[in-house]
Amino acid sequence: MRPDRDSAGDTLDVALARAYRAIEDGHPQEAREIAQSALIAAKAGVDQFSEARALACLAHCDYLGSRLRRASDTSRRAALLFERLGYAVGEAAALTTLAHVSMLLGRNDEAVEAALLCVRLCDLGAPNAQAVLAHNCLGIAYGWSGNFERADASLEMSIWVARHCSPNVSCYQPKLNQCWVEAARLADERYRTGSMTTLEKLAQLLAECQRLEVAGNGVTILPGLQPVSHTVSLVLSSMLAAWRGDTRTALTMSERSMRSLSGTVTWLDAVVCWGAAERARAEKDWVAVEAALVEMKELALAVEHEQLVSLAQLQIAEVFELQGKIDAALCAHRLLRVRERRMVAESLRAREAAVSLKLDARQSERHLHQAVEESKQFERLSLQDPLTGIANRRRFEQLFAEEIQDFDATKPFAVAMIDVDRFKLINDTYSHVVGDRVLKTIAALTLALVREQDLLARWAGDEFVILFSDSSEGIAEKVCQRVRAAIATFEWNSVATGLQVSVSIGLSQARTGDTAESLLLRSDESMYETKPTRLAPE
Repeated sequence: MRPDRDSAGDTLDVALARAYRAIEDGHPQEAREIAQSALIAAKAGVDQFSEARALACLAHCDYLGSRLRRASDTSRRAALLFERLGYAVGEAAALTTLAHVSMLLGRNDEAVEAALLCVRLCDLGAPNAQAVLAHNCLGIAYGWSGNFERADASLEMSIWVARHCSPNVSCYQPKLNQCWVEAARLADERYRTGSMTTLEKLAQLLAECQRLEVAGNGVTILPGLQPVSHTVSLVLSSMLAAWRGDTRTALTMSERSMRSLSGTVTWLDAVVCWGAAERARAEKDWVAVEAALVEMKELALAVEHEQLVSLAQLQIAEVFELQGKIDAALCAHRLLRVRERRMVAESLRAREAAVSLKLDARQSERHLHQAVEESKQFERLSLQDPLTGIANRRRFEQLFAEEIQDFDATKPFAVAMIDVDRFKLINDTYSHVVGDRVLKTIAALTLALVREQDLLARWAGDEFVILFSDSSEGIAEKVCQRVRAAIATFEWNSVATGLQVSVSIGLSQARTGDTAESLLLRSDESMYETKPTRLAPE
């Protein structure tokens, strides 16, 4: 329910209308200054509804201006204020911005969570533009998380909602994002398998977007995103042409995408570099490919777009592999792992800050008590891997940090990294259901073999980690050998006929002067040494 308006609120309406016009005209900084003035006035008048609206506008300005961390904080504050006021429309809009910036910062869990909440809020009423944006946002969040099937389903729902809105809403924005997700899926498929199965879906989606553009329906719902969509469309067209081997068209579209840039560095500059890298790759100009990817990474770093930074780093590693530069490829992969760990740590800090902000917003002892109880339950759930039931990465990192901090040569400890060999092949051959059963079985077998004081955790995907407390390397090595043997000799036919499973394990003992990163890196390198065919296509 929207709070009653007064003359001060009407004045704010005028100010925010000016701000959004400035956004549409391509002046996000001017818009931000207007919204900042509106926020100061709202706080002075103790008008929380106006404060929330001004915060939401500021967050959108920062999102467009590639000030993502600032946009994350501001959109979260806006969403909390709207929630307290019971204004679901405003909360959904703020959550949309929060989800977008969270995914760009690599905080995938937070992005999906915010987008799901936004969808639930918007699906309570008739189809509307905000519901289109909610499903669109959820689709992109799933896409950046690597869940391409769910991404496509959410974007299809966004298109369906757009077509059932009254008045009509253009489906161009979710349709273009379908193109983006499909391009990302193809790039991922090429990295994992060495080739792309088919380009037909991407070609069909781009053709549909181009028909909407020609018909004058190629418009975005959010203000200020029209130039963004135009550049993305050109880059995707360039990439499709490059993947088809049509380098002349790829060059033409790449040049047009470069000319479409505003002159102010944003994440679009990095996307354009990706398109240039794909064109150079089609021509097997590896020097140009490396240069374009390095520039892509640097530009993405400059605008805080962690997802594009990781994508560039992954493709740099892939290009090294293609040229036979195995040492350089391994180094690039290690740098990627370090960055991913930093993103996870930053995501946890952001979630902790969000919890603190929510607690501070509680106004009564009853609400505070309820929040504490919910926090305890969340803490319990957040320390457990939902699939295998063992500890998750967060729990491991908590205990690992304590072990590093309290390290004493008289109380040694070690860390083992476990990776399931050719796990993707298991998923592809037997299904993801069987793959999940494999992970559960490995967790159960390993848990039965580690000592009571040791910690087994799921690290990520098909990787596990063991923290051997108060243990010499010799003791830990014996446990690892038993784990490896137990997994190799398990009757996997009981899970799926013909299934065989093995693991690679890397072990490293803590040393004086070790940091968390250095010890994990040694364990990781040790594990890779036991997997000599790691870089071979599965």
